[in-house]
Amino acid sequence: MCAAALVLLLQSDPRDRLFDAIKESNVEVAQKALADLVQGDGARAARAVMSSLPRARERLNVLISITQRARENYMTVDTSFGFNINEEVVKQRALEKAAARVKEAALRALEGEKVYQSILDIFAFLKPEAIPVLAAEAERTALWPLKGEILEGLGALGAKTELAVAIDRESSPAALAAALGASSDSDRGAKYLAHPQWQVRHAALDALRRSRSSVGPIVEAMAQNDLRFRRAAATALKGITEMELPPHPEFWRDWWKANRENFEAGTYSPRSVRLPEGPGRTYAFYDVPVHSSRVCFVIDRSKSMKDQGRFDHARQELKRLLESMPDGSLVNVIFFGWTTNCFGKMPKLLDAASRRELETFIDRCGFESGTDLYGALEKALSMTGNPDTGKLYEDGVDTIVVLSDGQATVGKIIDDDLLAWVVTRRARFLRPVFNTISLSSDSKSLRLLAEKSGGEYRAK
Repeated sequence: MCAAALVLLLQSDPRDRLFDAIKESNVEVAQKALADLVQGDGARAARAVMSSLPRARERLNVLISITQRARENYMTVDTSFGFNINEEVVKQRALEKAAARVKEAALRALEGEKVYQSILDIFAFLKPEAIPVLAAEAERTALWPLKGEILEGLGALGAKTELAVAIDRESSPAALAAALGASSDSDRGAKYLAHPQWQVRHAALDALRRSRSSVGPIVEAMAQNDLRFRRAAATALKGITEMELPPHPEFWRDWWKANRENFEAGTYSPRSVRLPEGPGRTYAFYDVPVHSSRVCFVIDRSKSMKDQGRFDHARQELKRLLESMPDGSLVNVIFFGWTTNCFGKMPKLLDAASRRELETFIDRCGFESGTDLYGALEKALSMTGNPDTGKLYEDGVDTIVVLSDGQATVGKIIDDDLLAWVVTRRARFLRPVFNTISLSSDSKSLRLLAEKSGGEYRAK
């Protein structure tokens, strides 16, 4: 009786129920436990949420390994033809069971991803007494993903003072970007608009997105030769000023010179203008705009790309785009099939010599069976930073353009939904945008990848 009562008591604790839900990948139970947690003591809820996040990430790694083993077992099922009908029936049943295990493992791993996201979402609902507990752990923890998650949680709770302290304290670009992106501190944000790390610059824009006093600093920062930053800056300025101009510093500088006095005096009224043409233009790959000067192209070279000359056309499009991009742009190209073939270990600056090298590399790349999309995306992420350590590269890419004509068939992850969830989770604090193109039909994985990263998707 006592043991049974103890079990019931433990089960009634929302913290323990949350941990069990993580282990079982049960989204419904996890969300109910989280809802119960936020109704109780705020400090205790904060500690429970923080301790659950590393558990959830560790569990996700286990679940992905299980999906791999399930697929390996499926591949080893004997499918050879025999003349004994009973043996054939046994083989068919074994194959069906193995296929069912693959599907079940992928679904469970996807549920694990959703449990993890549910934990992140709950930060915004914690009580105010959670703030000092979160702030203390953000300063103390050596787990870089947890630090970023807590800093974002402080932003969701509106903890301006604690985030200001974190911005002044953090020296790691990944943590600094997380703190800035979660903050709305215009004074501190303006200081980082010219930071050497692009993730920090973009996070500074996030901090300034509602500040009228930031218009001048943002306009000045647009002089940087960073196309994605310029576009993000123009979007931020439009939100503040209600003025739409192309993402080019000259247009915004002229507008600011003509309107600064009225804007700062509060007498400025936005007016429609004819958008100028010319310097604000961008470049496109299969009609997908490339608003970036730091790009990694990830191109499918599986044998199905031979159909209808898809691969030849992709190479032509790629060479045309590279010719139109300005010198000084950072570029890398990854072709993938069963394996990946990279132009360089890291992105290279575009100039006459690197263009010739790229053209030779593109022309020499041949076909390969298999489609390891996950492996190619992981390689592309490594051009931005290290998703396992949180190290960001100053010469890393900020945009990943992916082109494929089919579903992943080999590699660590092939399930459409799971692949997109895992990649965007690992890219969370690296902050690249994925622009994706599917050549044969609608690709769920590519569409989700673009949607979840803020990119654009086209099905051709």
